[in-house]
Amino acid sequence: MVQGKGIHITMLGDFVITCNGIPLKLERTNTTKAMQALQMLIYYKDTGLPRNVFMDALYSRDDNITDPANNLKVTVSNLRRLLQRAGLPDVAIRFQGGSYYWQCEQPTEIDVEVFQAQVKYCRGLQGDALAAELEKACALYTGDFLPHLQAEDWVIAAAVHFREMYFKCVRTLAAYFQEKGDYNRLLEIAAQAAALYPLEEWKILHIESLIAMERYQEAKSVYEDAVATLQKEYDIKPSPRLLECLRRIDRSTESKNVTINELQGLLKESEAMAGAYYCALPSFIDAYRVVSRILERNGQSAYLMLCWMVDGKGHPITDKEKASKAGEKVSKAICSTLRRGDTYTQPALDRFLILLMGTNLENCSVVSGRIDANYRKDPARGITLRYKLAPVSDMASEEMFQEKPCWT
Repeated sequence: MVQGKGIHITMLGDFVITCNGIPLKLERTNTTKAMQALQMLIYYKDTGLPRNVFMDALYSRDDNITDPANNLKVTVSNLRRLLQRAGLPDVAIRFQGGSYYWQCEQPTEIDVEVFQAQVKYCRGLQGDALAAELEKACALYTGDFLPHLQAEDWVIAAAVHFREMYFKCVRTLAAYFQEKGDYNRLLEIAAQAAALYPLEEWKILHIESLIAMERYQEAKSVYEDAVATLQKEYDIKPSPRLLECLRRIDRSTESKNVTINELQGLLKESEAMAGAYYCALPSFIDAYRVVSRILERNGQSAYLMLCWMVDGKGHPITDKEKASKAGEKVSKAICSTLRRGDTYTQPALDRFLILLMGTNLENCSVVSGRIDANYRKDPARGITLRYKLAPVSDMASEEMFQEKPCWT
């Protein structure tokens, strides 16, 4: 299709209909019944949608619908008026032989069809030709299929199909580029995959490509981001393979012939940030152990504070999404309350560990009170904070490092 001419429909990462290069204004959201019907009709345009399948997909979960057949007629009627108002020419919703069809007389390009055709074209190719065409396929994949409808069964099935197709392209390219030693192209597809899906597999591929290019500081940043994402979003700790990436970065940095000033530049923070220092759990554990050894020598004191979230009745927060959103507010309150010399981490969705330097038990109570005060400026509804303290030592409070939420 000529660029900018005809109708282009985006279904990967979003839903947008463009006519002759101009995005159409349909409804405010892509999740109304009429918009859901439109997206289904477009996706099943070649086979059509049998009335009973169409009806079940739209209304089977709505207990308030007493006459789904009539509701379907109303939805289709609304959709026809919607398309007419949007100024989409030569488009009709046709009913024939018990099924509904999307009918468009204009040249139409749908991104999922283009993506599938590109992947199919790669079959039978080899070597550089295969790699070049697979790169084009990866560039066409811009995100999950209709992400705003991920709760719908028909969307889930299609999204998994396209996602696995994309993953297969990335894995094939990664193996080829690693064999060829083409790390620039490996980095490009690894970074894209990690941005779309922050999964450990793609984060590791991203890190390994940076290590191969001796870009160790960038690799370390990607590693820290991966660990933080795994802990916060998925509540899991790094795998042995991810930890091995860190060891490779450390070994490579140690082996480089660099000056002390260059090393210092790698070690220091990129900018002076106010508040406490946040780090991933493995780094926090190292900091804790180093501090405990220092205290043996200088006689100063430090405390480990456990902060966790509970509901209004003092019960653990069992809703992970609620705990995740509340955790962002608690983290902000902790960071703004503590000094730059203090360190904290979030080992689970509902808890935080804080390393308080050069303080005593009485001052720790003051700190928790200030955290509460800052948290109450922007609290999560129905969630309060609880605290537990232990003096820092080699043997103290090891159970606090366990990476499991309070409710398990």
